[in-house]
Amino acid sequence: MMITEVLVPAQDVAWLPWVVQYFFYIGSAYAAALLFVLSLLFRRQTSHRLRAALVLVMAIGAMVGPLALTGDLHQPGRAWHFYAHFTPWSWMSLGSLFLPIFTALAVLTAWLYLRTDLAALSQSERPLIRKLAWLTLGSWPTPNHTLLASAIVTALSGLTIALYTGAEIAVVASRPLWHQPASPLLWFVTAFLAAVGFTALIYSLLPSDRTHSAQLTPFDHRLLRQTTTSAAVLAFLLIPIWAANNPGFTLYERSDWIINLSVLSLSMLLAAVSSWLVLGRERQVSRLSLSLLTLTTLAAAWLTRWISMIEVQTLARFDVGPYPYQLPLGTNGLLGIAGMFGLWLALALVGSELLQGNAKTGTAPPEPHHRMNHPHISQ
Repeated sequence: MMITEVLVPAQDVAWLPWVVQYFFYIGSAYAAALLFVLSLLFRRQTSHRLRAALVLVMAIGAMVGPLALTGDLHQPGRAWHFYAHFTPWSWMSLGSLFLPIFTALAVLTAWLYLRTDLAALSQSERPLIRKLAWLTLGSWPTPNHTLLASAIVTALSGLTIALYTGAEIAVVASRPLWHQPASPLLWFVTAFLAAVGFTALIYSLLPSDRTHSAQLTPFDHRLLRQTTTSAAVLAFLLIPIWAANNPGFTLYERSDWIINLSVLSLSMLLAAVSSWLVLGRERQVSRLSLSLLTLTTLAAAWLTRWISMIEVQTLARFDVGPYPYQLPLGTNGLLGIAGMFGLWLALALVGSELLQGNAKTGTAPPEPHHRMNHPHISQ
């Protein structure tokens, strides 16, 4: 009797943490675009402060997300091949068209909405800040219907991003945990948790004043609370459905995956509970409370993508593996994650400065359809 020993070398994961970051930031962008449309439709019930935070989350995520995608492509120049060799039957190739359109629309919509805040910077005491008022590109008014139309088109474009990002991974038939309808639904639902978390973070960075939008309105509370609760509950229900689609129900036979699924479920419950603790009462919300909401929602959205995209790759496909993965400290790991969040935070700090003029002058910005007056722009 002869015994043949077969040695299987360890296999590297194909999708690096860059894909988690891309799905994380671009998901927050298209979810914020949808929430921004709702806030415009209920303009009288929502605050300018919340709308500004939503539109900044949308624009910043639409800019940072594609940068993470180029990192996942391993070389930025590789993106050129999507246009030189367009293949309409490929979701990634279609995404090369959908993504720049969404990014451009998100930045355009954010600019249209924040033009009044840019004009208010002309009253700043700092000369450099006053020059930013030129970014309004004139004193022409922004009609409400123009802004709403731009926001709706941006939201529809965001849905194309949600479709292609979910489909490009769900078509991988060799991964049953990806090749199912529950996976793109799970990523779409938890994108709203990321949007709420980043909105709460930017909201806490914006200046406070006693004359305009110093606190969340009752409708702001309901919008953020119900969005967080609905997304967390739906994700909580989708997690066991998603896990059950693995062949042989094997995830529940592995101690490491029982921990992963428990952590995912617990993160959804914490996000829902924190939304009620922070936003359950219609009162002014402290920055500490917003930090709790930011931490729980962002953690839930991030863990969903990390476990469903990175940890899934450690499961054997056609053999017994192994497929180990350890987060490196370099640019393809922890340094890259910290760098992308640092970039997002830097853009958020710059964006929050656009509203500084209103807090310092103590005046409320006019609605977008009003004419903007400042000394640098002729009427």
